[in-house]
Amino acid sequence: MFLATIQFHSDKLMSMCAVCVSDRSGAQIALLAILISFISLGLANWAYKKYIKNNPKILKKFKL
Repeated sequence: MFLATIQFHSDKLMSMCAVCVSDRSGAQIALLAILISFISLGLANWAYKKYIKNNPKILKKFKL
């Protein structure tokens, strides 16, 4: 009885938003953005401590 009322139309174009079509949810995208930002901040901190902090020429150039 219930199945008789459902009609499937395969010839109609089904449009969905880009987020709905992708296999990643919003939480996964946000987590990926947070992890990338932490990794890039860690690399920047490492580069600052290793190269910029110990080189007085660079410090004078950027006035840090």
